[in-house]
Amino acid sequence: MPALHSSPRMVGRQTELAALLEAFDAGVGGTPRTVVVRGEAGVGKTRLVQEFLALVTADPLGARTAPDEAPVVAFGQCVDLGPIGAPFGPIRRVLRDLHAAVGTDALRDAAGSAAAIASLAALVPGIADEPAESDEPAGEFAEAIEVLLEQLSRRRHVVVVLEDLQWADAATMALLKTLASTLRGRRLTIVATYRSDDIDRFHPLRPVLAELDRTRSVVRVEVAPLTPDEVAEQVAQLAGGLDPRVVEALAERSGGIPFLVEELVDLGDRALPDTLRELVLARYARLGDDAQQVVRTMAAGGVHVDDDVLSAVTALDERALDAAVREAIDTRVITADGAGYAFRHALTREAVEAEMLPSERVRVHRRYAEHLSDHRVDSPDDASAVAEHWLAARDLPAAFDATVAALRQSRSRFSPATSAKLTERLAELWGQVPDAETRAGTTLPALHLDAAQAWHDLGDSERSLRSANEGLAVCPDDPLMRAALLRQRYVQTFNLEHTGRPADLDEAVGLLEGVDDRRARVLLSRVLTNMAIDEHGADAAEHAARAIALAEETGDDPALAVALTVEAWRLAGDEDQDSAALAPLERAVALRLDPPMRAYVGSALTHMLVTAGRLHEAVVVGTQHYEDVVRAGIERGSGAAIAQSVAFALFATGEPETALHYARRARRLMSRADAASTLRLLSSHLVWDDRPRERDDLLTTERGRIEESQRLYPDKAVWWAVERADAALTLHARQGTDAATAVLAAAEDPEGSRSTVRRYAVLTAALLTHSPGRPGDPGVRARIERALDGWPDNELAGRVSRFVRAVLADGDGAPADDRVTAWRAIVDELTPGGMPTWHLQTARCRLAWALIDAGERDDAADLLAAITAEAPPLGVARAARWATELATQARLIPGTTAADAGEGIVASLTPRELQVLELIAEGLTNPQIGQRLFISPKTASVHVSAILAKIGAANRAEAAALYAAAASASASA
Repeated sequence: MPALHSSPRMVGRQTELAALLEAFDAGVGGTPRTVVVRGEAGVGKTRLVQEFLALVTADPLGARTAPDEAPVVAFGQCVDLGPIGAPFGPIRRVLRDLHAAVGTDALRDAAGSAAAIASLAALVPGIADEPAESDEPAGEFAEAIEVLLEQLSRRRHVVVVLEDLQWADAATMALLKTLASTLRGRRLTIVATYRSDDIDRFHPLRPVLAELDRTRSVVRVEVAPLTPDEVAEQVAQLAGGLDPRVVEALAERSGGIPFLVEELVDLGDRALPDTLRELVLARYARLGDDAQQVVRTMAAGGVHVDDDVLSAVTALDERALDAAVREAIDTRVITADGAGYAFRHALTREAVEAEMLPSERVRVHRRYAEHLSDHRVDSPDDASAVAEHWLAARDLPAAFDATVAALRQSRSRFSPATSAKLTERLAELWGQVPDAETRAGTTLPALHLDAAQAWHDLGDSERSLRSANEGLAVCPDDPLMRAALLRQRYVQTFNLEHTGRPADLDEAVGLLEGVDDRRARVLLSRVLTNMAIDEHGADAAEHAARAIALAEETGDDPALAVALTVEAWRLAGDEDQDSAALAPLERAVALRLDPPMRAYVGSALTHMLVTAGRLHEAVVVGTQHYEDVVRAGIERGSGAAIAQSVAFALFATGEPETALHYARRARRLMSRADAASTLRLLSSHLVWDDRPRERDDLLTTERGRIEESQRLYPDKAVWWAVERADAALTLHARQGTDAATAVLAAAEDPEGSRSTVRRYAVLTAALLTHSPGRPGDPGVRARIERALDGWPDNELAGRVSRFVRAVLADGDGAPADDRVTAWRAIVDELTPGGMPTWHLQTARCRLAWALIDAGERDDAADLLAAITAEAPPLGVARAARWATELATQARLIPGTTAADAGEGIVASLTPRELQVLELIAEGLTNPQIGQRLFISPKTASVHVSAILAKIGAANRAEAAALYAAAASASASA
C-alpha cells in the first residue's frame, strides 16, 4: 500500500497545543495574549497551528447560538521577498481576512475615525467611500491597524496568525512588537511562528524577539523534534507494518523532524540519500525535465507563485506547462494554492532554488522582474519583489530604479521601518549605477537624512545617528544639507547619551547664518530651539527669542510652534514661572498645524496647566486634544502623554473612575519604560484611596519595568520619592523618618525634576514630620525652611508655601485660634482647585484638628463627618479614615469613650502588629519581642515604629496605654 503524504493525526505536541489553547481561553475571558511558536524548519509549527485552529473554530455540540460567537480567524503568511520586503505584507492579508469575515460596515465601525479608514483603504480596497468622505489626512497605518484590532476584539474574539516571521518585512516586525508589548483589545489572540534555525545574531527579527521576551503577555512555545516513540507513531500512520529496525533507522536519520520522516517514508524501497539536501530533493529528482524546469522557475519566485505569472515567465507552451505542473502536483512537490501554486514546504523550495545554474538564475529572475514591472506595478508586494528580482538578475540600474519605486510606495503608506531599509539599499547601490541622483530625484546626503529621520520616527536613535554620520561623510559643500545632518546628529546623540554635542549646533548655526534662503532660516530656527533646550539663563532666553523671530519672519507655523513650546519650557524650568509659560503655548496651539504637531503643542499645554495648578482647565483642554489625536489616527504616537496628564488632572480633581480610564489608556499606549510613570500615578492613587495591599501588589508585579525606567530616566526619581513618602504618611507625624529624609534629598537635587514636584516633595516631608504637638526633627525643619526661602513669588509656589508653613505651625504648637485661621484660609483657597484634592482633604483634617484644640468641637465634628462622607468618592479614602480616627480620638462620635478611641485605633493594625503591640504592653524590649515571635530584633523594631505611627503614640508607654484601653473595652463588650 502506498504511503500517505502526511499523517492524518498530529503526533505528540500535547503540551504545545495546551499552551495555545490556554492563551485562547485567556482571550475568551478578556485577557489578550500573544503566542510565539518557534522551531526548526520542518518540525511541525504549521501543523500545530492548524490543529489549534481546528479545535477553536469547531462547534461539535452546537453550543454557539449565533454566528458572531465564533472566533474570527485572520491569517497572514510572511513571504520571502528579500531582506526588506513589502511594508505590512502579511498584515494586508490579515486585514483582508477580517474584511471577508465581518464585512465592510463592521470594519469601518471598528476603524472609527475617517483618518484610520483612509489609512486602511490602502491595504483593504473597498473600505473607503469614493470620493473620500473627509478632508482629514490619513493617519498612521500601524495606529489604524491597532485601533481596528482593539475595537473588533471588543465584539468578537479575533485570532490573528502570522506564519514565518523570519521573512517578515520591517514594518510588520515593528507592528508585532508594538502589538505584543501593549496588546490593546479584549478578546484577542495572536499566534506567530518562526524558524529558529534561520535567526542568527544579525537577523532583523532578533531584537524584536528580545523585546517580546521581556513582555509578560507573550507566551513562548518551543516545538522540539519528535521522540523515537513519536516517530514510530507517525510512521505507523504513514505506512504501517514496517520492520521496527527500519523505524528505528528512520527516527535516527530524520532527527525527529516530521517533514523529513514523511520524505523518508515516501522513498519506500529506494536507497536512502547520503545527505539531507538529497533527501529534500528526492521527489524533485523523480520529475521529468519539463516539470523540473517549471519547479526551478517557481523556486525563483518564492513559496507561492500565481498561475498567470508562472505562465509568463516559463519557456514552455500552455499544454507543456499544464502537464509539467500536474506532474509536480502528483509527485507532491507542489500543491494547488488559490490562484496559483505553492511548494509543499519551504525547505523544498530552498533546495530546488540552489539547483539553478547561475545563467538560469539570472535569466529567470529577469523574466520575473520584467513581467511584474509591466503588469503589477501598483502592488506593494510586487514592487518590492521587482527590486529583489533585478538584484538577483544582476541588473543594478534596474534594481536601483525599482527600489526608488518601492520607496515611494512605502512612504505613501507611512512605513518608516521599510522606508529606512530601502533608503539604505539605495545608498549601497548609489556608487554602482550611472546618474544615481537623477534616477532617485534626490542627493546621497539627502537620502541619508531621510534614513536618519525614518529611524528617528521608529525610536532607533543608534541607527539614526549612524545614518546622520554617513550623510555627513558625503556632504562637504552643501551648507543647508550639512546643517540639517548636524542637527540630526545632535538630537540622536542627546537621545542616546542624555547629553548633546554643542559643537554640532554651533557649526550648523555658522553654516546657516546669512544664507538668503527661506529653508535656511526655518532650519536655523529649529537649531536655535535645540540650543535653547540645552542651555540655561540669558543664552537660552536669547536663542529662544531669536528662534521665535525667525519662524515669524518666514511664516513657518510648525517652526513657530516648536519655538514657542521651547520658550514655554524655558519659562517654567529656568524662571520657575509655570503660569507665564502658558501664554506662548496658548499662542502656539492657535496656529495652523498638522495633527502630530498640534498634538505636540497640546500635550505641552495640558502638562503646563497641571503644573500651574489649573487642574480643571487641564481636564477640559487635555480631553479635547486627546479626542483630536484619536480622530487623527495618531493616538499611540501622540496620545499617551496627553492621556497621562489628563489622568493626573482627573485624579487631582476627584474623578477617579474617569482618571483610571485615561491612566490605563496611557499605560497601554506607552513603551515599557515610559509606562512606569503611569504605574506611579496608579500607585499614588491606591495610596490615597487607602488600598495599600493593591499598591504593594502593583509595585511587586511591575518591579522590573519600574527599575528599568529609573535607570533610563533618573530625573524622575523625585516623583517616586514623593509617592513613597505619601505612602508613609499617617495622621500623627513621626520624628525624623527615613521617608522624609529621602524625599527632601530628591527635592534638593539640582539635576532632578522640575520645581512643581520638588515643592510637593517639601510639603510631603513637612506632613511626615510635623503635626499638632510634634515639632519634628530640627535638621529636617531647617531643610524645609531653606527650601521655602528659595521659592519664587508666584501663584502655585505661594499656595504650597502657605500650606507648608501651616503644617510647621501645627508642629510648633502655635495658638489654636491662629491655626484655625490659617487652615480655614487654606481650605477656602483650595476648595475651587489649585492643588490636588488629596491635599485639600488633608488640609480639612488639619482644620478639624485645630478646631478641636480651639474648643470648637461641634464645628470639628461636622467637618470630620463631611470628610468621612465626601473623601472616598473623590478617591481619597485615606483622608476619610484619618477623619474617623481623629473623631474617635477626640470622642466626637456620640457615645464614644476613651476606651473606644483606643479600640478604634488598634483595630487598624494587622494581626502581626497586634501581636507585637501586645508584647509592647507587657513591657518587652525589641530583642525580647523578636525572641518571642521568632523574628530578628531589627524586624521587631520596624514593626514597633510602624505601630507607633499608625496609632499616633509618641512612645511605647502611650502605645501600651492605648492597647490596655482597647482590651478593656473589648472585655466589657
